[in-house]
Amino acid sequence: MTDEQSTPPRSSLEPARISVDLDAYARNLDVIRTRVAPAEVMAVVKSDGYGHGLLPIARAATAAGITALGALDIDTALRLRDAGIGDEVLVFAWLIAPDDDLEAAVAAGIDLGVSSLDELNRVAAAASALPVARRARVHLKIDTGLHRNGVSPELWPTVVERAVWLGDTIDLIGIWTHIAEASDDEDTDAITRFHSAVAVAQAVGAEPQLRHLAASAASYFRADSRFDLVRVGAFGYGISPGGGITPGELGLTPVMTLCATVDTVEDGLARLPIGSGDGISSSAAGRVSVAVDGRRYAVTEVRLDHIDLADPTGELRPGDEAVLFGPGTRGEATLQEWADAMDTIGEEIVTRLSLDIPRIYPEPR
Repeated sequence: MTDEQSTPPRSSLEPARISVDLDAYARNLDVIRTRVAPAEVMAVVKSDGYGHGLLPIARAATAAGITALGALDIDTALRLRDAGIGDEVLVFAWLIAPDDDLEAAVAAGIDLGVSSLDELNRVAAAASALPVARRARVHLKIDTGLHRNGVSPELWPTVVERAVWLGDTIDLIGIWTHIAEASDDEDTDAITRFHSAVAVAQAVGAEPQLRHLAASAASYFRADSRFDLVRVGAFGYGISPGGGITPGELGLTPVMTLCATVDTVEDGLARLPIGSGDGISSSAAGRVSVAVDGRRYAVTEVRLDHIDLADPTGELRPGDEAVLFGPGTRGEATLQEWADAMDTIGEEIVTRLSLDIPRIYPEPR
């Protein structure tokens, strides 16, 4: 028998899978909406819905009453429109690349986060080039100190005046920014600068419908950061910010469960057919555990196509279901436990997982 014949192909070891609890996602959104009201919630679905699946997550959000989705980039925003997410839902893209099809974005009614005078002029030109007239929906971004794009305070009056002057092709829907969420003092300074930027915009004739600054953590913990809209990503998926705060303490439920089926057991090791090639960090070795029938087994090694578990008593068998992380209801580690053990944050773990791992969406019990 040749080596090729004796080694099962990768596709035969398919049983790694991600289970996504859309009901838990909808409940999390309800908890968040109650917390931040009267501000509206934009559900951020970037990075393929934080690895949970873009379209199922987007549809679950809109079915739960969410009327704004954060797509990050124009390609993702257009995917949402092409999938039937209509104009009644605000779809926001704020990462504009030089080669993006801005005409398609404007024609599809995508709300565009604009961070510079050049971007503003490009968006206006795209709107003017459309065969059927449609004004571009623009949110101007002010840099309040994070320096993650955005118009500088010095150029802000000029850019806002230009947006007002472009009123035949531009609808100035919003003014927005990112804040660091690093310390209360820094965030207070950013909020103060944001108020000033809004006042400057209004003084030159701008009438924005929406002001938005806060992401998950700020929206939860700082009422003064909420304004008209908050952009919530990680918290919607039951992913906490770390620092000792668990999802349960926030009233949230982890949405993702990652499972794999034991493939082989030999010499005190059980092998799972999921590895670094699937997005599992090699730093998991020696730091995290996996649950089988409620009992924890330490991860001893992460290779390209598999994980080894310590099985010193020989209890595991091929075909056993192993839960890498989940909500913790079956004795498994939570995503937060994995993140803390590997000195990272939960969203980094879930967004690294390969899109080749099947996502399944169980019906609510």
